Amino acid sequence: MHRSVTTDFATTDPEQAHALVAEAYSSNRLRVSGSTTDFRFGQRRHDLGEVRLDRFHNTMTTQYSMEPLGCLVVCRMVRGTMDIAVDGREQRVGPGQIVLVAPPDLHYRTRVHGAELELIGVDLSLLDRWATEDDEPVTERVRRLTIDPLLPPAAVPWQRAVTHLSELATADDVAAASPLVLGAAGDLLAATLLAAFDPAGAEHDLRAAAPSCGSRDTVRRADAYLESNPDLDLGVADIARACHVSVRALQIAYRRELDTTPMARLRRIRLDRVRDELAAADPDSGATVGAIAGRWGFTNSSRFAAHYRAAYGMPPSTTLRS
Repeated sequence: MHRSVTTDFATTDPEQAHALVAEAYSSNRLRVSGSTTDFRFGQRRHDLGEVRLDRFHNTMTTQYSMEPLGCLVVCRMVRGTMDIAVDGREQRVGPGQIVLVAPPDLHYRTRVHGAELELIGVDLSLLDRWATEDDEPVTERVRRLTIDPLLPPAAVPWQRAVTHLSELATADDVAAASPLVLGAAGDLLAATLLAAFDPAGAEHDLRAAAPSCGSRDTVRRADAYLESNPDLDLGVADIARACHVSVRALQIAYRRELDTTPMARLRRIRLDRVRDELAAADPDSGATVGAIAGRWGFTNSSRFAAHYRAAYGMPPSTTLRS
């Protein structure tokens, strides 16, 4: 692991996008649906050596046929959807869902629908120290990893590990550049990956039980999903899909357990984020209630102020000044 090398790339040329993906991941065949004059593609990469943190976006339906990656790549959808076909299976991944794209030794295909996504590439060498159970080689452990989207309880620790490493990659201080600090963060990411995606793990037992779980478990999974993705543009259908239940079942669960709705719960989680940022902000540095609230999707100031006062018994300006 080494200090992040950050690169930005943007193009309107599918051939340049094809070359970028080939260089960043593997050889591929790219096909764009519709007129290529509307094609937009962008990537920001933080390269830490054994781990790469990528943020991709494209504006059209784009299909890729990919050679084996030779490493592990975990995808978190930020916006839009992606279809993944690998090993005879095809599945659609929606906003906030986290999935291991493909085993490192298999071809796969993706179809991305005007989407934005985070891709975390992890070299197999980083997994070596965590993948030895009874001298089991890392390749055997990797073969057991699931390619199903994570249920929210398993997704939460993974996203926390990614966030921790991302913060180090973008920090400009001595600690962030330390090989010891970066190595520890990389080890945490590798261990969390194996724990989250190993089907023998306890959270994956929940996957099989998900359709029959009661309302309390549905709310627990949905809350975990919302806590991990409050920054995304989510609808109730996105939340239900991530929890493997119907929209109606999700709504009934929230009404029964918390006497609220899924979207009201998401609003409260976002309000909590705003409150935390207001409390930590320095008004003398130029921080404003409007700017902080806007980052969390509250663009109507009077409505936001009413929700904030109802939740915390004070106006947001009081929290900022305190």
